[in-house]
Amino acid sequence: MMASCFCKKSYVRVLNTFNMPLDIQVNDILMGENLQSGEFTRYVKFPPSSYHVVMHSKGDLVFESDIDIDNNLTYTAVVSADDEDISDICILMVPEKKVHHMGSNMSALRLANLCPDEPEVVLSASDGTVLFSDIKYGKVSCNVAVPSGRYILHLRKPDGTEILEHSMDAAPYMHYTLFAAGSQNDNSVKIIVPEDGVNYLDLC
Repeated sequence: MMASCFCKKSYVRVLNTFNMPLDIQVNDILMGENLQSGEFTRYVKFPPSSYHVVMHSKGDLVFESDIDIDNNLTYTAVVSADDEDISDICILMVPEKKVHHMGSNMSALRLANLCPDEPEVVLSASDGTVLFSDIKYGKVSCNVAVPSGRYILHLRKPDGTEILEHSMDAAPYMHYTLFAAGSQNDNSVKIIVPEDGVNYLDLC
């Protein structure tokens, strides 16, 4: 008989990729205060339920909505530009996905496109291997297992034009989400790699 999961918890952190400092509150919990673009909070444990999110910037209300948190998951709640109006704010709930039975000396990578002026992006390694292609704005790829080690990664447009070069160390058995964020208009494009919570949080 398969064991059932009786865990009634999940974890959420917030990543701000919007070009505005934010105070972010989930119900009565202050998740982040004056959270700058590119910064992320620690994970907070939540029972699965629906929650009300309110965001202020310099005292002004700039966003208000509800989010749903499911059971036994880790999420990054990404504050980003709305895909229909990049001057407006949206929040994307990005659940993490763990690769089970990953081989020794392997790591798991995935890519999130949060660059509002890049409708699609491609990520490749320095040897030309394409890791992710056609990742549309606001979307997150599936995990790809790669040999652990140091990588020089190239974020490009679909026509091959390079947007950014990024180096990272991928440790064995670890999961990483690469959040490509920012705008080429102000040269703020960057890849943010906060370590995924599935690597160390107490989930079933």
